[in-house]
Amino acid sequence: MPSRRYNKPSVMIIGEANYSNAHGTPWVYKYKKMGSLVGMPVPGTMSSVTWETLQDPSLYFGLPVVGYRTEQGNWLENTQLEPDVKVRNTPEKMADGVDEQLEAAVKELLKELKDFHYWGK
Repeated sequence: MPSRRYNKPSVMIIGEANYSNAHGTPWVYKYKKMGSLVGMPVPGTMSSVTWETLQDPSLYFGLPVVGYRTEQGNWLENTQLEPDVKVRNTPEKMADGVDEQLEAAVKELLKELKDFHYWGK
């Protein structure tokens, strides 16, 4: 319902290890201008596969069964999704417990909140 739609400022963290619907969800988020994407580019992998085996169960493979096309007719498969704010988590900082993408996402959200006017309290 439109009256229950979340309409507050938001950001989404994305990364290079996102595949399948983890490509589709941020693509829709960006396409619908719901907020900023923060992180690293997502490989274009917006398709689904069904996993099959033959008589030999050691042979296990995926067959593409579902893809997604834009209104312009372009497939999202092989179309990399770029973040609005590109930030890479470095192994050194991650080892120290620092998430650079999360920090950048909070900064981006605070910027968006400055321009947000909420009519109620």
